[in-house]
Amino acid sequence: MKLRARHLFALFLPVLLTVATGALPASATKAITAPELTSAELAKAAQDFTTYCSVCHGRDARGNGPVASELKTPPADLTGIAARAGGEFPADAVFKTIEGLDMPAAHGTSEMPIWGALFVRQAVGEGVLIEDAKTAARVATDRIKHLVRYLETIQEK
Repeated sequence: MKLRARHLFALFLPVLLTVATGALPASATKAITAPELTSAELAKAAQDFTTYCSVCHGRDARGNGPVASELKTPPADLTGIAARAGGEFPADAVFKTIEGLDMPAAHGTSEMPIWGALFVRQAVGEGVLIEDAKTAARVATDRIKHLVRYLETIQEK
């Protein structure tokens, strides 16, 4: 059976994302630091939110998107993440949720799409080289970090 480059990439995607994000076993993970963003990066992150997140979470990020009522589990109000975490924004947990690769199989499936995989596929395009995949994983990781930083900026005080 002949595997296409896309299929090979799909097989190695979890490994590439793990390497790119520096993910280690839970006991050895480092906190994800959401970077300070330029106004252009923040605008791009806001655009990513509108494109990928608002359909469920709503444009105002309060969990009231147009498809929210169709989901088994209501989408979270993303403006209250810090409040629900005791007043401190949990950037590493938010990163892992958006990345979508940290859900234990025992918990079943998530209704939330695995955005990390989509962002890597968008970045790698038709590239088939390992360097293309590594670059794509870095681009996807940065994109998720920017989205995390955007979410931090919309927290209610």
